[in-house]
Amino acid sequence: MLKIDCDDWRNTERLYPYRYKCGYCGQTVGANCGYTVDHHYNDDYAIYLCPYCGRPSFMENGMMTPGSAYGQPITNLPDTVQSLYDEARNSYQAGAFTGVILICRKVLANVAVYYGAKYGQQFVKYVDYLVENGYVPEKSREWIDEIRTEGNSATHNQTAKNKSDAQRILDFVQMLLLINFKFNSDYNNSENSN
Repeated sequence: MLKIDCDDWRNTERLYPYRYKCGYCGQTVGANCGYTVDHHYNDDYAIYLCPYCGRPSFMENGMMTPGSAYGQPITNLPDTVQSLYDEARNSYQAGAFTGVILICRKVLANVAVYYGAKYGQQFVKYVDYLVENGYVPEKSREWIDEIRTEGNSATHNQTAKNKSDAQRILDFVQMLLLINFKFNSDYNNSENSN
């Protein structure tokens, strides 16, 4: 990624400092360089330039666009899981919170199929498979069941899901992926190297 300095932009001005997570580089920054709208005398509407990567983010009443992807990147996931997990994080970044929940359901189904569940089953069968085979701790069953019920709600109810719903579901999926694909893999690799 090309690094752009604030000074590379033309006619910038000093803004009221604002701390945010850049939607481009993912860094949490305190920016004070950018542009404001002429007819506003405050920074409620402004374009802030990230001091780390130099990319512009539009701030409107304290909300930055683009937003940042929620959660942490996880590498070395199976392709069918990686693309969906990344899509869920990007949907969160775009504010598509109902989509996040629906994609997280699909992530869990793909994890179950990756570990040997039969393809094309009802989602509850994937939940059972993950729990019964130890990929989800028994005490976490209610979490995975919440993804099922939130997903059903997102599919069949007319109201959209909100940010906190999406965060809660994405947190659980991230934990599940980290345990099954990162931590277990790291542990197995360290055992094999001894």
